[in-house]
Amino acid sequence: MTMASSNTPIPVDDVFNEYESSLKRQKSTTSKVWIEMTKLECENKNELKAQCNHSSSNKDITQYTIATQPSPEGVPSIKNYKFDADECRKAISTFLVCGKHSFRTVEEPGFRYMMRIASPNFKNISRHTAARDVLMYYAKERDRVKEELAKAPGLICLTSDNWNSEHTNDGYICITAHWVDKDWKLQKRIIRFRALFPQYDGLNIADELVLCLSQWGIDKKIFSITLDNASYNDVMVSCLKNRFRANRAILCDGAFFQVRCCAHILNLIVKTGLELADDVVGKSQNGIRYIRKSGIRRKRFYDVADKSFHLNVTKKLRQDVCVRWNSTYLMLESSLYYKDVLDYWGQRDKDYQMFALSNEEWRNVAILCKFLKVFYDVTCVFSSSNYPTANLYFRGVWKVHKVLLDTVKGPYSFLTPMVKQMQEKFNKYWAEYSLISSCAVILDPRYKLNYVQYCFITIYGIHASDFVETILSNLRLSFDEYVKKSKSTSSSLAGSSNVSDKNPVDSGLDEHNDSSADFGGYFDESDDYKRYLNESSTRSEKSQLDIYLEEPELELNSQIDVLDYWSKSSVRYNELSLLARDLLAIPISTVASESAFSMGKKVITPLRSSLKPKTVQAVVCLDDWMRAKGFLAEIGCKKDDEDDEDDDDDDVSSVAF
Repeated sequence: MTMASSNTPIPVDDVFNEYESSLKRQKSTTSKVWIEMTKLECENKNELKAQCNHSSSNKDITQYTIATQPSPEGVPSIKNYKFDADECRKAISTFLVCGKHSFRTVEEPGFRYMMRIASPNFKNISRHTAARDVLMYYAKERDRVKEELAKAPGLICLTSDNWNSEHTNDGYICITAHWVDKDWKLQKRIIRFRALFPQYDGLNIADELVLCLSQWGIDKKIFSITLDNASYNDVMVSCLKNRFRANRAILCDGAFFQVRCCAHILNLIVKTGLELADDVVGKSQNGIRYIRKSGIRRKRFYDVADKSFHLNVTKKLRQDVCVRWNSTYLMLESSLYYKDVLDYWGQRDKDYQMFALSNEEWRNVAILCKFLKVFYDVTCVFSSSNYPTANLYFRGVWKVHKVLLDTVKGPYSFLTPMVKQMQEKFNKYWAEYSLISSCAVILDPRYKLNYVQYCFITIYGIHASDFVETILSNLRLSFDEYVKKSKSTSSSLAGSSNVSDKNPVDSGLDEHNDSSADFGGYFDESDDYKRYLNESSTRSEKSQLDIYLEEPELELNSQIDVLDYWSKSSVRYNELSLLARDLLAIPISTVASESAFSMGKKVITPLRSSLKPKTVQAVVCLDDWMRAKGFLAEIGCKKDDEDDEDDDDDDVSSVAF
């Protein structure tokens, strides 16, 4: 095995000097290959030769490979290498999908050279073949996901959102399925990402959704759908409810069917308030924009912050984005961190003095920032990439409601107009909170009914009991429906078992029993009497829901996995755990579907605007499904500290697999 380079030095232009350090850095022989090989001395320092420790004869090293997994003794082994063309093509499909690469990549000289070096047996493929491979890969994975949905032990919740591509002007719909699997783990998969045909009204979107559910075979397993506040969604939900009722495929008469995206509502509330915020926000925006606009000015600012004020300058001044209110909060937070530096700058830079804040304005910034932090923290929970369970919804909404009530009565008059506008928006969407959020938080063993009562009392006082009774009544009705459903399933199984276990001799005796004619038809009251006793005992016994509510709550701020709790409690609370499994799986925001649009923007680019809708769907869905399978963990994809120690300026956080 020989690695040689030319003896003739290659002149390097000054502009490339920054790369010289990486060329000069020497790599130590830390690879596990050296357990199997011995390095040989060479007269030519530019050559590297090695000999296999297991053989004195010369063999073609290309026929062997070092196993990626060590042997039981912990030592890597050499094994025969066999080229698998199908696996190689599948790996290329994965590369194209995860990296959002153009199919033309496989025709680039650099890619083909890389594949020739990596595997001389690989045959080049065209972009058309690569596209077909991705579609075939999608079809296989789609069948696997369809099987997972069919095996889902409970009901399935949906999120749906729409998006317009700026490059094609096409409207796209994204539908994501959420459910709890047999191991009580929350799962989510994108099941549709397709272009919509005009008109984009509620009826057409309802037709698209019904078609999708029918194709996936889950049209009778839907529990809820989470949507934003677009007006056409109300029409769509009404249409879906009518169809599901006709097919008897809706539970609890649709009480839990429609969920409004809480992150979207929160965004509307805060944006409404910030429109009336004090002028300190505008001055802060312009001041930070002035400093960040010049690279020299920005460098001087951080030098002063570091050397004169000893601040950690890795935390940067943030500039807000007009369409994202949370960026306004982060901007104000960063300006408070650099308050002393900004005051210092205002005393020395005449152009900045018009943006400098007075002590009173700084006080207002601090108050506004503290006020917005509640909304920011709640938004972070609602929009978590881990897709939180529905029990976390209630506490966040209550905190928002409470801070609005307290602030409007508080001493800070400059906040009053803003908060009143926010209250109007809040009351429009959340005046009575969501039935779903209230029921879900009761099924969290840290909260239960007592926490709901406490929260409503702090908001509504003596009228709180009316809200609590309504919630508890709906929860009992839902639980009763699950009990009936469970008994119906059990009786049908028992009935089929009784038929198969019946003794044919006894059956013959029954048919010829003369006593049945004496009473004008045989009637054995024993079965009916047993049924009466069971119903009487059921009425007198406490239900699983009653027993659960009477047990003491867990510590309020304890860290628990609520699904794990119900998994372990499923034997004791059989029917109640079934309700908890479906209710807690309801997504509280449409983040799962909205995040797909970030992928869509990378897939549909100006250079790829002619992709067919089925190809776009295949790429977006495959990327999501591979993430769900733990693709990153499977290939051990993590930053190598040794190899990347000189690449601090590279932004690798945007690379998504």
